[in-house]
Amino acid sequence: MKKQHTAHTGVVVQGALLLGLATVTSKLLGTLQKIPLQNIAGDGVFGIYNTVYPFYILLTVIATAGIPIAVARLVADAEAAHDRTGTYQIAAAGLTMMSITGVVGFVAMYMGAGNIAGWIGNMHTEAAIRASSYAMLILPILAVLRGYDQGRGRMATTAVSQVVEQTARVIVMIVLLLVLYVYESTEAELAAGAAFGSFAGALFAFMVLVITMVRRRWKSVQHMRATGTIQAPTIRNSISDMSGVWLWMRRLAWTALPICLGAVVVPMMNVVDTFTLPRLLNESGASELEAMEQFGVYSRAFPLVQLVTMVASSLAVGLVPALVLAQRSGDAKQVQSLTAAAMKWTWLLAAASAVGLIALAAHVNAALYMEDKGTLVFVLVACTALPGALQAVCAAMLQGVGAVAAPALHLLVAALVKVSLNVWLVPTFGLEGAALSALASLSLAALLGARSLARAGGAGPSVWAWGSARLALALAAMGGAVWLTATAVAHLCGGGRGGASAATAIGVLLGALLFGALAVTLRLVRPAELAALPKVGRRLAALATRLTRDN
Repeated sequence: MKKQHTAHTGVVVQGALLLGLATVTSKLLGTLQKIPLQNIAGDGVFGIYNTVYPFYILLTVIATAGIPIAVARLVADAEAAHDRTGTYQIAAAGLTMMSITGVVGFVAMYMGAGNIAGWIGNMHTEAAIRASSYAMLILPILAVLRGYDQGRGRMATTAVSQVVEQTARVIVMIVLLLVLYVYESTEAELAAGAAFGSFAGALFAFMVLVITMVRRRWKSVQHMRATGTIQAPTIRNSISDMSGVWLWMRRLAWTALPICLGAVVVPMMNVVDTFTLPRLLNESGASELEAMEQFGVYSRAFPLVQLVTMVASSLAVGLVPALVLAQRSGDAKQVQSLTAAAMKWTWLLAAASAVGLIALAAHVNAALYMEDKGTLVFVLVACTALPGALQAVCAAMLQGVGAVAAPALHLLVAALVKVSLNVWLVPTFGLEGAALSALASLSLAALLGARSLARAGGAGPSVWAWGSARLALALAAMGGAVWLTATAVAHLCGGGRGGASAATAIGVLLGALLFGALAVTLRLVRPAELAALPKVGRRLAALATRLTRDN
Protein backbone atom coordinates (compact mmCIF):
# COMPACT_ATOMS: atom_id res chain seq x y z
CA MET A 1 0.00 0.00 0.00
CA LYS A 2 2.83 2.35 0.88
CA LYS A 3 4.55 1.57 -2.43
CA GLN A 4 1.35 2.36 -4.32
CA HIS A 5 1.03 5.68 -2.50
CA THR A 6 4.66 6.54 -3.27
CA ALA A 7 4.19 5.64 -6.92
CA HIS A 8 1.03 7.75 -7.12
CA THR A 9 2.81 10.69 -5.52
CA GLY A 10 5.64 10.38 -8.01
CA VAL A 11 3.18 10.42 -10.91
CA VAL A 12 1.47 13.51 -9.52
CA VAL A 13 4.78 15.32 -9.04
CA GLN A 14 5.92 14.38 -12.55
CA GLY A 15 2.60 15.62 -13.92
CA ALA A 16 2.91 18.90 -12.04
CA LEU A 17 6.46 19.40 -13.32
CA LEU A 18 5.33 18.60 -16.86
CA LEU A 19 2.48 21.11 -16.58
CA GLY A 20 4.86 23.73 -15.19
CA LEU A 21 7.30 23.17 -18.06
CA ALA A 22 4.48 23.43 -20.58
CA THR A 23 3.28 26.66 -18.97
CA VAL A 24 6.74 28.20 -19.19
CA THR A 25 7.12 27.02 -22.81
CA SER A 26 3.74 28.41 -23.84
CA LYS A 27 4.45 31.73 -22.13
CA LEU A 28 7.82 31.88 -23.85
CA LEU A 29 6.21 31.31 -27.24
CA GLY A 30 3.49 33.85 -26.45
CA THR A 31 6.06 36.46 -25.46
CA LEU A 32 8.52 35.99 -28.30
CA GLN A 33 5.85 35.87 -31.02
CA LYS A 34 5.65 39.67 -30.84
CA ILE A 35 9.12 40.01 -32.38
CA PRO A 36 8.28 38.51 -35.83
CA LEU A 37 5.05 40.52 -35.69
CA GLN A 38 7.01 43.78 -35.55
CA ASN A 39 9.57 42.56 -38.11
CA ILE A 40 6.93 41.65 -40.67
CA ALA A 41 4.35 44.38 -40.12
CA GLY A 42 6.23 47.31 -38.55
CA ASP A 43 5.76 49.49 -35.50
CA GLY A 44 2.26 50.68 -36.46
CA VAL A 45 0.79 47.16 -36.49
CA PHE A 46 2.92 46.24 -33.48
CA GLY A 47 1.45 49.18 -31.60
CA ILE A 48 -2.15 48.33 -32.53
CA TYR A 49 -1.66 44.72 -31.48
CA ASN A 50 -0.05 45.66 -28.17
CA THR A 51 -2.84 48.13 -27.51
CA VAL A 52 -5.58 45.54 -28.00
CA TYR A 53 -3.81 42.50 -26.53
CA PRO A 54 -3.84 43.61 -22.84
CA PHE A 55 -7.56 44.33 -23.07
CA TYR A 56 -8.16 40.91 -24.60
CA ILE A 57 -6.07 39.29 -21.85
CA LEU A 58 -8.10 41.13 -19.20
CA LEU A 59 -11.39 39.79 -20.58
CA THR A 60 -9.90 36.31 -20.94
CA VAL A 61 -8.76 36.33 -17.30
CA ILE A 62 -12.20 37.47 -16.16
CA ALA A 63 -13.78 34.64 -18.14
CA THR A 64 -11.36 31.82 -17.36
CA ALA A 65 -8.94 32.63 -14.52
CA GLY A 66 -10.60 30.80 -11.66
CA ILE A 67 -12.49 28.11 -13.56
CA PRO A 68 -9.68 25.58 -14.28
CA ILE A 69 -8.60 25.63 -10.62
CA ALA A 70 -12.19 25.46 -9.35
CA VAL A 71 -13.12 22.59 -11.68
CA ALA A 72 -9.88 20.72 -10.88
CA ARG A 73 -10.44 21.10 -7.14
CA LEU A 74 -14.07 19.94 -7.16
CA VAL A 75 -13.42 17.10 -9.63
CA ALA A 76 -10.49 15.88 -7.50
CA ASP A 77 -12.76 15.84 -4.44
CA ALA A 78 -15.47 13.91 -6.34
CA GLU A 79 -12.93 11.41 -7.68
CA ALA A 80 -11.51 10.86 -4.19
CA ALA A 81 -15.03 10.05 -3.02
CA HIS A 82 -15.54 7.74 -6.06
CA ASP A 83 -18.48 9.96 -7.07
CA ARG A 84 -18.38 9.60 -10.85
CA THR A 85 -21.85 11.11 -11.17
CA GLY A 86 -20.62 14.20 -9.34
CA THR A 87 -17.56 14.36 -11.61
CA TYR A 88 -19.73 14.43 -14.73
CA GLN A 89 -22.13 16.94 -13.22
CA ILE A 90 -19.24 19.27 -12.34
CA ALA A 91 -18.01 19.07 -15.93
CA ALA A 92 -21.51 19.72 -17.26
CA ALA A 93 -21.96 22.65 -14.88
CA GLY A 94 -18.65 24.17 -15.91
CA LEU A 95 -19.31 23.73 -19.63
CA THR A 96 -22.80 25.24 -19.32
CA MET A 97 -21.65 28.22 -17.31
CA MET A 98 -18.57 28.96 -19.41
CA SER A 99 -20.40 28.49 -22.72
CA ILE A 100 -22.78 31.25 -21.67
CA THR A 101 -19.86 33.38 -20.47
CA GLY A 102 -18.03 32.87 -23.76
CA VAL A 103 -21.00 33.80 -25.92
CA VAL A 104 -21.68 36.92 -23.84
CA GLY A 105 -17.99 37.91 -24.04
CA PHE A 106 -17.92 37.34 -27.80
CA VAL A 107 -21.05 39.41 -28.43
CA ALA A 108 -19.83 42.20 -26.14
CA MET A 109 -16.43 42.40 -27.87
CA TYR A 110 -17.69 41.94 -31.43
CA MET A 111 -20.68 44.26 -31.24
CA GLY A 112 -18.94 46.77 -28.98
CA ALA A 113 -15.62 46.90 -30.86
CA GLY A 114 -16.33 50.41 -32.12
CA ASN A 115 -17.18 51.70 -28.66
CA ILE A 116 -14.11 50.05 -27.12
CA ALA A 117 -11.88 51.57 -29.81
CA GLY A 118 -13.45 54.93 -29.00
CA TRP A 119 -12.64 54.46 -25.29
CA ILE A 120 -9.05 53.62 -26.23
CA GLY A 121 -9.00 56.74 -28.37
CA ASN A 122 -7.88 55.07 -31.60
CA MET A 123 -10.23 53.62 -34.22
CA HIS A 124 -7.40 51.64 -35.84
CA THR A 125 -7.88 49.10 -33.03
CA GLU A 126 -11.50 48.26 -33.93
CA ALA A 127 -10.77 45.45 -36.40
CA ALA A 128 -8.24 43.83 -34.05
CA ILE A 129 -10.73 43.93 -31.15
CA ARG A 130 -13.34 42.26 -33.35
CA ALA A 131 -10.84 39.61 -34.51
CA SER A 132 -9.88 38.88 -30.89
CA SER A 133 -13.50 38.33 -29.90
CA TYR A 134 -13.74 34.94 -31.67
CA ALA A 135 -11.37 33.37 -29.15
CA MET A 136 -13.97 34.04 -26.44
CA LEU A 137 -16.13 31.30 -27.99
CA ILE A 138 -13.45 28.66 -27.34
CA LEU A 139 -11.22 29.73 -24.44
CA PRO A 140 -13.83 29.44 -21.61
CA ILE A 141 -14.76 25.91 -22.71
CA LEU A 142 -11.08 25.06 -23.05
CA ALA A 143 -10.54 26.20 -19.46
CA VAL A 144 -13.20 23.77 -18.19
CA LEU A 145 -11.77 20.81 -20.12
CA ARG A 146 -8.29 21.51 -18.80
CA GLY A 147 -9.58 21.80 -15.24
CA TYR A 148 -11.48 18.52 -15.65
CA ASP A 149 -8.37 16.64 -16.81
CA GLN A 150 -6.24 18.18 -14.06
CA GLY A 151 -8.81 17.17 -11.45
CA ARG A 152 -8.51 13.59 -12.62
CA GLY A 153 -4.70 13.75 -12.45
CA ARG A 154 -4.13 13.92 -16.20
CA MET A 155 -1.62 16.73 -16.47
CA ALA A 156 -0.02 15.60 -19.74
CA THR A 157 -3.10 16.39 -21.84
CA THR A 158 -3.32 19.90 -20.47
CA ALA A 159 0.42 20.41 -20.99
CA VAL A 160 0.25 19.29 -24.62
CA SER A 161 -2.80 21.45 -25.30
CA GLN A 162 -1.04 24.55 -23.91
CA VAL A 163 1.98 24.09 -26.15
CA VAL A 164 -0.24 23.31 -29.15
CA GLU A 165 -2.30 26.44 -28.49
CA GLN A 166 0.69 28.80 -28.49
CA THR A 167 2.44 27.04 -31.38
CA ALA A 168 -0.67 27.14 -33.58
CA ARG A 169 -1.31 30.72 -32.58
CA VAL A 170 2.17 31.85 -33.65
CA ILE A 171 2.12 29.88 -36.92
CA VAL A 172 -1.34 31.13 -37.94
CA MET A 173 -0.42 34.69 -36.98
CA ILE A 174 2.72 34.67 -39.11
CA VAL A 175 0.97 33.04 -42.09
CA LEU A 176 -1.89 35.55 -41.97
CA LEU A 177 0.55 38.44 -41.66
CA LEU A 178 2.53 37.28 -44.69
CA VAL A 179 -0.61 36.76 -46.79
CA LEU A 180 -2.13 40.10 -45.79
CA TYR A 181 1.21 41.85 -46.34
CA VAL A 182 1.42 40.48 -49.90
CA TYR A 183 -2.08 41.84 -50.60
CA GLU A 184 -0.99 45.26 -49.24
CA SER A 185 -3.52 45.31 -46.41
CA THR A 186 -3.79 48.28 -44.08
CA GLU A 187 -2.17 48.41 -40.64
CA ALA A 188 -5.55 47.81 -39.00
CA GLU A 189 -6.16 44.71 -41.15
CA LEU A 190 -2.68 43.34 -40.44
CA ALA A 191 -3.21 43.78 -36.70
CA ALA A 192 -6.58 42.03 -36.97
CA GLY A 193 -4.90 39.10 -38.73
CA ALA A 194 -2.35 38.84 -35.93
CA ALA A 195 -5.12 39.00 -33.30
CA PHE A 196 -7.08 36.24 -35.06
CA GLY A 197 -4.22 33.87 -34.25
CA SER A 198 -5.57 33.66 -30.69
CA PHE A 199 -8.78 32.03 -31.95
CA ALA A 200 -6.83 29.60 -34.16
CA GLY A 201 -4.59 28.57 -31.27
CA ALA A 202 -7.55 28.01 -28.95
CA LEU A 203 -9.35 25.98 -31.63
CA PHE A 204 -6.38 23.66 -32.18
CA ALA A 205 -5.96 23.14 -28.43
CA PHE A 206 -9.68 22.41 -28.09
CA MET A 207 -9.45 19.79 -30.87
CA VAL A 208 -6.48 18.12 -29.15
CA LEU A 209 -8.36 17.88 -25.85
CA VAL A 210 -11.61 16.63 -27.41
CA ILE A 211 -9.89 13.99 -29.56
CA THR A 212 -7.85 12.78 -26.58
CA MET A 213 -10.93 12.55 -24.34
CA VAL A 214 -12.97 10.73 -26.99
CA ARG A 215 -10.18 8.20 -27.57
CA ARG A 216 -9.76 7.69 -23.85
CA ARG A 217 -13.51 7.15 -23.38
CA TRP A 218 -13.64 4.71 -26.30
CA LYS A 219 -10.77 2.64 -24.88
CA SER A 220 -12.45 2.60 -21.46
CA VAL A 221 -15.73 1.33 -22.92
CA GLN A 222 -13.95 -1.33 -24.97
CA HIS A 223 -12.03 -2.50 -21.89
CA MET A 224 -15.21 -2.76 -19.81
CA ARG A 225 -16.91 -4.78 -22.52
CA ALA A 226 -13.94 -7.10 -22.89
CA THR A 227 -13.63 -7.72 -19.15
CA GLY A 228 -17.34 -7.77 -18.39
CA THR A 229 -16.91 -4.90 -15.92
CA ILE A 230 -20.06 -3.15 -14.76
CA GLN A 231 -20.38 0.05 -16.78
CA ALA A 232 -19.75 3.27 -14.91
CA PRO A 233 -22.39 6.00 -14.90
CA THR A 234 -22.61 7.63 -18.32
CA ILE A 235 -22.45 11.35 -18.92
CA ARG A 236 -26.03 11.37 -20.21
CA ASN A 237 -27.40 9.68 -17.09
CA SER A 238 -25.30 11.81 -14.76
CA ILE A 239 -26.59 15.13 -16.08
CA SER A 240 -30.22 14.06 -16.47
CA ASP A 241 -30.84 15.54 -13.01
CA MET A 242 -30.36 19.24 -13.85
CA SER A 243 -30.89 20.27 -10.23
CA GLY A 244 -27.53 18.71 -9.42
CA VAL A 245 -25.91 20.57 -12.32
CA TRP A 246 -27.32 23.92 -11.13
CA LEU A 247 -26.01 23.22 -7.63
CA TRP A 248 -22.52 22.58 -8.97
CA MET A 249 -22.71 25.75 -11.08
CA ARG A 250 -23.23 27.80 -7.92
CA ARG A 251 -20.36 26.04 -6.15
CA LEU A 252 -18.07 26.57 -9.13
CA ALA A 253 -18.92 30.27 -9.27
CA TRP A 254 -18.21 30.82 -5.57
CA THR A 255 -14.98 28.80 -5.76
CA ALA A 256 -13.70 30.58 -8.87
CA LEU A 257 -14.69 34.15 -7.91
CA PRO A 258 -11.92 34.93 -5.37
CA ILE A 259 -9.29 33.37 -7.65
CA CYS A 260 -10.55 35.49 -10.55
CA LEU A 261 -10.51 38.69 -8.49
CA GLY A 262 -6.89 38.05 -7.53
CA ALA A 263 -5.79 37.26 -11.09
CA VAL A 264 -7.56 40.15 -12.79
CA VAL A 265 -5.40 42.82 -11.16
CA VAL A 266 -2.19 41.83 -13.01
CA PRO A 267 -3.48 42.52 -16.56
CA MET A 268 -5.08 45.71 -15.27
CA MET A 269 -1.58 47.21 -15.08
CA ASN A 270 -1.15 46.75 -18.84
CA VAL A 271 -4.69 47.89 -19.60
CA VAL A 272 -3.85 51.24 -17.97
CA ASP A 273 -1.55 51.98 -20.92
CA THR A 274 -4.17 50.74 -23.38
CA PHE A 275 -6.77 53.23 -22.20
CA THR A 276 -4.49 56.19 -21.46
CA LEU A 277 -1.35 56.24 -23.63
CA PRO A 278 -2.93 56.39 -27.15
CA ARG A 279 -5.33 59.13 -26.10
CA LEU A 280 -2.56 61.13 -24.37
CA LEU A 281 -0.34 60.80 -27.46
CA ASN A 282 -3.21 62.02 -29.64
CA GLU A 283 -3.74 65.01 -27.40
CA SER A 284 -0.01 65.77 -27.70
CA GLY A 285 -0.39 66.19 -31.46
CA ALA A 286 0.13 62.69 -32.88
CA SER A 287 -2.35 61.27 -35.39
CA GLU A 288 -4.04 57.95 -34.60
CA LEU A 289 -1.60 55.96 -36.75
CA GLU A 290 1.40 57.90 -35.40
CA ALA A 291 0.19 57.17 -31.87
CA MET A 292 0.07 53.45 -32.69
CA GLU A 293 3.59 53.59 -34.15
CA GLN A 294 4.83 55.30 -30.98
CA PHE A 295 3.03 52.70 -28.86
CA GLY A 296 4.82 50.01 -30.85
CA VAL A 297 8.20 51.59 -30.09
CA TYR A 298 7.21 51.84 -26.42
CA SER A 299 6.34 48.12 -26.37
CA ARG A 300 9.64 46.83 -27.77
CA ALA A 301 11.40 45.99 -24.49
CA PHE A 302 8.38 44.51 -22.73
CA PRO A 303 8.67 40.95 -24.18
CA LEU A 304 12.22 40.71 -22.80
CA VAL A 305 11.23 42.17 -19.43
CA GLN A 306 8.36 39.70 -19.25
CA LEU A 307 10.81 36.84 -19.82
CA VAL A 308 12.86 37.95 -16.82
CA THR A 309 9.71 38.22 -14.69
CA MET A 310 8.47 34.84 -15.91
CA VAL A 311 11.74 33.06 -15.03
CA ALA A 312 11.91 34.71 -11.60
CA SER A 313 8.30 33.90 -10.75
CA SER A 314 8.74 30.29 -11.97
CA LEU A 315 11.67 29.87 -9.57
CA ALA A 316 9.57 31.34 -6.75
CA VAL A 317 6.60 29.10 -7.48
CA GLY A 318 8.90 26.10 -7.05
CA LEU A 319 9.47 27.18 -3.43
CA VAL A 320 5.80 27.74 -2.61
CA PRO A 321 4.94 24.12 -1.61
CA ALA A 322 7.84 24.04 0.88
CA LEU A 323 6.84 27.47 2.12
CA VAL A 324 3.25 26.33 2.69
CA LEU A 325 4.45 23.34 4.71
CA ALA A 326 6.79 25.52 6.79
CA GLN A 327 3.99 28.00 7.47
CA ARG A 328 1.53 25.28 8.50
CA SER A 329 4.05 23.63 10.82
CA GLY A 330 4.89 26.96 12.45
CA ASP A 331 8.55 26.80 11.42
CA ALA A 332 9.25 30.56 11.35
CA LYS A 333 12.97 30.06 10.75
CA GLN A 334 12.31 27.97 7.65
CA VAL A 335 9.82 30.57 6.34
CA GLN A 336 12.48 33.26 6.78
CA SER A 337 15.10 31.10 5.08
CA LEU A 338 12.95 30.24 2.06
CA THR A 339 11.72 33.78 1.45
CA ALA A 340 15.23 35.21 1.91
CA ALA A 341 16.58 32.70 -0.64
CA ALA A 342 13.85 33.62 -3.12
CA MET A 343 14.54 37.34 -2.72
CA LYS A 344 18.31 36.85 -3.01
CA TRP A 345 18.14 34.83 -6.24
CA THR A 346 15.61 37.27 -7.67
CA TRP A 347 17.94 40.18 -6.93
CA LEU A 348 20.81 38.38 -8.68
CA LEU A 349 18.82 37.27 -11.72
CA ALA A 350 16.70 40.40 -12.25
CA ALA A 351 19.37 42.99 -11.46
CA ALA A 352 21.89 41.33 -13.77
CA SER A 353 19.25 41.00 -16.52
CA ALA A 354 18.23 44.65 -16.18
CA VAL A 355 21.82 45.91 -16.32
CA GLY A 356 22.57 43.62 -19.25
CA LEU A 357 19.54 44.89 -21.17
CA ILE A 358 20.55 48.49 -20.45
CA ALA A 359 24.13 47.91 -21.62
CA LEU A 360 22.95 46.16 -24.80
CA ALA A 361 19.82 48.27 -25.38
CA ALA A 362 20.81 49.80 -28.73
CA HIS A 363 22.16 46.48 -30.08
CA VAL A 364 19.19 44.38 -28.86
CA ASN A 365 16.77 46.94 -30.26
CA ALA A 366 18.40 46.87 -33.69
CA ALA A 367 18.89 43.08 -33.66
CA LEU A 368 15.29 42.26 -32.81
CA TYR A 369 13.43 45.16 -34.41
CA MET A 370 15.78 46.07 -37.31
CA GLU A 371 16.53 49.60 -36.03
CA ASP A 372 17.50 51.30 -32.77
CA LYS A 373 14.56 53.73 -32.66
CA GLY A 374 13.44 54.57 -29.13
CA THR A 375 16.57 53.26 -27.39
CA LEU A 376 16.10 55.58 -24.39
CA VAL A 377 12.56 54.26 -23.91
CA PHE A 378 13.97 50.73 -24.27
CA VAL A 379 16.47 51.48 -21.47
CA LEU A 380 13.80 52.86 -19.15
CA VAL A 381 11.48 49.91 -19.75
CA ALA A 382 14.41 47.52 -19.21
CA CYS A 383 14.83 49.05 -15.75
CA THR A 384 11.38 47.66 -14.82
CA ALA A 385 12.78 44.11 -15.00
CA LEU A 386 14.05 44.35 -11.42
CA PRO A 387 10.94 45.73 -9.64
CA GLY A 388 8.68 43.62 -11.88
CA ALA A 389 10.49 40.41 -10.92
CA LEU A 390 10.61 41.36 -7.23
CA GLN A 391 6.89 42.14 -7.24
CA ALA A 392 6.09 38.78 -8.89
CA VAL A 393 8.24 36.84 -6.41
CA CYS A 394 6.80 38.70 -3.42
CA ALA A 395 3.31 37.89 -4.71
CA ALA A 396 4.15 34.16 -4.97
CA MET A 397 5.70 34.15 -1.49
CA LEU A 398 2.68 35.96 -0.02
CA GLN A 399 0.42 33.30 -1.53
CA GLY A 400 2.59 30.68 0.17
CA VAL A 401 2.28 32.27 3.63
CA GLY A 402 -1.49 32.72 3.25
CA ALA A 403 -1.67 36.47 2.48
CA VAL A 404 -3.73 35.87 -0.68
CA ALA A 405 -5.38 39.29 -1.01
CA ALA A 406 -2.24 41.39 -0.48
CA PRO A 407 -0.70 41.07 -4.00
CA ALA A 408 -3.98 42.05 -5.66
CA LEU A 409 -4.30 45.10 -3.42
CA HIS A 410 -0.69 46.14 -4.14
CA LEU A 411 -1.16 45.92 -7.89
CA LEU A 412 -4.45 47.79 -7.70
CA VAL A 413 -2.70 50.65 -5.89
CA ALA A 414 0.12 50.52 -8.44
CA ALA A 415 -2.38 50.67 -11.32
CA LEU A 416 -4.00 53.79 -9.86
CA VAL A 417 -0.57 55.38 -9.43
CA LYS A 418 0.31 54.51 -13.03
CA VAL A 419 -2.84 56.21 -14.32
CA SER A 420 -1.98 59.38 -12.41
CA LEU A 421 1.66 59.37 -13.53
CA ASN A 422 0.71 58.71 -17.17
CA VAL A 423 -1.61 61.71 -17.15
CA TRP A 424 1.12 63.83 -15.56
CA LEU A 425 4.26 62.66 -17.38
CA VAL A 426 3.21 61.60 -20.90
CA PRO A 427 2.11 65.09 -22.13
CA THR A 428 5.52 66.48 -21.11
CA PHE A 429 7.94 63.60 -21.71
CA GLY A 430 6.04 61.41 -24.20
CA LEU A 431 7.00 57.72 -24.29
CA GLU A 432 9.77 58.29 -21.75
CA GLY A 433 7.11 59.55 -19.33
CA ALA A 434 5.07 56.35 -19.80
CA ALA A 435 8.19 54.25 -19.14
CA LEU A 436 9.00 56.26 -16.01
CA SER A 437 5.44 55.77 -14.73
CA ALA A 438 5.77 52.01 -15.28
CA LEU A 439 9.05 51.97 -13.37
CA ALA A 440 7.62 54.00 -10.47
CA SER A 441 4.38 52.02 -10.16
CA LEU A 442 6.08 48.60 -10.29
CA SER A 443 8.67 49.75 -7.74
CA LEU A 444 5.83 50.77 -5.45
CA ALA A 445 4.15 47.37 -5.87
CA ALA A 446 7.46 45.62 -5.10
CA LEU A 447 8.02 47.71 -1.96
CA LEU A 448 4.49 47.06 -0.73
CA GLY A 449 4.96 43.34 -1.40
CA ALA A 450 8.23 43.19 0.54
CA ARG A 451 6.67 45.06 3.45
CA SER A 452 3.67 42.71 3.58
CA LEU A 453 5.97 39.69 3.32
CA ALA A 454 7.92 40.90 6.36
CA ARG A 455 4.68 41.38 8.33
CA ALA A 456 3.57 37.86 7.37
CA GLY A 457 6.75 36.36 8.80
CA GLY A 458 8.94 36.26 5.71
CA ALA A 459 12.09 38.13 4.76
CA GLY A 460 11.31 41.81 4.36
CA PRO A 461 12.81 44.98 2.86
CA SER A 462 16.02 44.53 4.86
CA VAL A 463 16.93 41.70 2.46
CA TRP A 464 16.89 44.25 -0.35
CA ALA A 465 20.02 45.83 1.09
CA TRP A 466 21.76 42.44 1.05
CA GLY A 467 25.28 42.67 -0.35
CA SER A 468 24.47 46.08 -1.86
CA ALA A 469 28.06 47.34 -2.26
CA ARG A 470 29.41 44.05 -3.63
CA LEU A 471 26.37 43.59 -5.86
CA ALA A 472 26.70 47.16 -7.21
CA LEU A 473 30.39 46.49 -7.94
CA ALA A 474 29.61 43.27 -9.80
CA LEU A 475 26.83 44.91 -11.81
CA ALA A 476 28.95 47.95 -12.72
CA ALA A 477 31.88 45.78 -13.82
CA MET A 478 29.65 43.47 -15.83
CA GLY A 479 27.68 46.31 -17.45
CA GLY A 480 30.78 48.25 -18.42
CA ALA A 481 32.55 45.23 -19.89
CA VAL A 482 29.46 44.18 -21.84
CA TRP A 483 28.91 47.68 -23.26
CA LEU A 484 32.52 48.12 -24.35
CA THR A 485 32.73 44.64 -25.89
CA ALA A 486 29.39 44.90 -27.68
CA THR A 487 30.26 48.33 -29.09
CA ALA A 488 33.59 47.02 -30.40
CA VAL A 489 31.99 43.90 -31.95
CA ALA A 490 29.26 45.95 -33.66
CA HIS A 491 31.92 48.30 -35.09
CA LEU A 492 34.11 45.44 -36.32
CA CYS A 493 31.11 43.77 -37.98
CA GLY A 494 30.24 46.92 -39.87
CA GLY A 495 27.11 47.86 -37.95
CA GLY A 496 23.62 47.12 -39.26
CA ARG A 497 21.41 44.32 -38.02
CA GLY A 498 24.14 41.72 -38.48
CA GLY A 499 26.58 43.68 -36.32
CA ALA A 500 23.90 44.31 -33.70
CA SER A 501 23.03 40.59 -33.61
CA ALA A 502 26.68 39.59 -33.17
CA ALA A 503 27.15 42.24 -30.46
CA THR A 504 24.03 41.02 -28.65
CA ALA A 505 25.02 37.35 -28.76
CA ILE A 506 28.57 37.97 -27.55
CA GLY A 507 27.41 40.53 -24.98
CA VAL A 508 24.85 38.18 -23.44
CA LEU A 509 27.36 35.32 -23.19
CA LEU A 510 30.07 37.57 -21.76
CA GLY A 511 27.66 39.17 -19.28
CA ALA A 512 26.42 35.82 -17.97
CA LEU A 513 29.91 34.38 -17.53
CA LEU A 514 31.39 37.54 -16.04
CA PHE A 515 28.58 38.19 -13.60
CA GLY A 516 28.59 34.54 -12.51
CA ALA A 517 32.33 34.70 -11.85
CA LEU A 518 32.01 38.00 -9.98
CA ALA A 519 29.09 36.73 -7.91
CA VAL A 520 31.20 33.80 -6.74
CA THR A 521 34.42 35.79 -6.29
CA LEU A 522 32.69 38.53 -4.30
CA ARG A 523 30.86 35.83 -2.30
CA LEU A 524 27.40 36.94 -3.39
CA VAL A 525 26.71 33.24 -3.91
CA ARG A 526 28.12 30.51 -1.69
CA PRO A 527 29.28 27.13 -3.09
CA ALA A 528 26.67 25.36 -0.93
CA GLU A 529 23.91 27.35 -2.65
CA LEU A 530 25.22 26.38 -6.08
CA ALA A 531 25.42 22.72 -5.04
CA ALA A 532 21.64 22.72 -4.54
CA LEU A 533 21.08 23.42 -8.25
CA PRO A 534 20.01 20.38 -10.31
CA LYS A 535 22.45 18.47 -12.56
CA VAL A 536 25.29 21.03 -12.80
CA GLY A 537 25.16 22.13 -9.16
CA ARG A 538 28.10 20.05 -7.90
CA ARG A 539 30.40 21.09 -10.72
CA LEU A 540 29.54 24.77 -10.21
CA ALA A 541 30.05 24.42 -6.48
CA ALA A 542 33.49 22.84 -7.01
CA LEU A 543 34.46 25.64 -9.42
CA ALA A 544 33.19 28.27 -6.97
CA THR A 545 35.21 26.69 -4.16
CA ARG A 546 38.41 26.94 -6.23
CA LEU A 547 37.68 30.57 -7.16
CA THR A 548 37.00 31.65 -3.58
CA ARG A 549 40.04 29.70 -2.31
CA ASP A 550 42.30 31.46 -4.82
CA ASN A 551 40.96 34.82 -3.68
